[in-house]
Amino acid sequence: MVKKYKVDYYSFLGFILFSVIVVFIWRTYYGYYILYPFTIMGTWFHEMGHGVMSMIVGGEFKYLEIFNNGSGVAHSSYRDSDFYFNQNIALALVSAAGLFGPPVVGSILILMSKSFKKSKIILYILSISMLISVAIWVRTPVGVIVILSLGAILLFISVKAKPMIQQFVVQIIGVMACVDTYKQIGYLYMNEINVGGEPGFSDTARMAQRVGMTYSFWGTLILILSFMILAYSLYLRNRKRI
Repeated sequence: MVKKYKVDYYSFLGFILFSVIVVFIWRTYYGYYILYPFTIMGTWFHEMGHGVMSMIVGGEFKYLEIFNNGSGVAHSSYRDSDFYFNQNIALALVSAAGLFGPPVVGSILILMSKSFKKSKIILYILSISMLISVAIWVRTPVGVIVILSLGAILLFISVKAKPMIQQFVVQIIGVMACVDTYKQIGYLYMNEINVGGEPGFSDTARMAQRVGMTYSFWGTLILILSFMILAYSLYLRNRKRI
């Protein structure tokens, strides 16, 4: 028997519009400060993406720093690391994981927000992950304070809030994480950057160095894929079986 589905396109388009509005607000002077906790959360997703992928490919995730301006850096060690496959591909994946970290996690949150039970579970997982990361990896005052506070708030919501509020919070965080890529759109098209007073290369530039093409190519591809991830997760979120 063929499964039939009905999509709530009003909710789907509503959240797409909400996402566009958030990006515009985020890029304004006052909007940046209003959404500052989400900026730090987005940086945490980004740097944790680098760190986790570092461990997956055979490196060592040492610690991460998050700075007052919302930038950050994940410190990993690859010296004497036993990579599981080609080193250039491994390091390109580490760079890509930071850029795809926010939209991938965001899409998972959006999908989990489809039910009350899954929303509660994912809130537990997210909040505990934040608290554990502070204990193990986060090393800067702003990172410790903001991520610790957000983790505690989300844990409280997962324990005390009503299911509808939990579901709403998970979906909002998911959308905010997905659009984080567009908040930092300029970064995708930079070759050299300065983070924490130290010069270096952007993630897209490192990808280009490791596997070819240009940083502009990788930046454009990431923008397209990030939107597709957001749109498809919202589509599935608002699809119901008839």
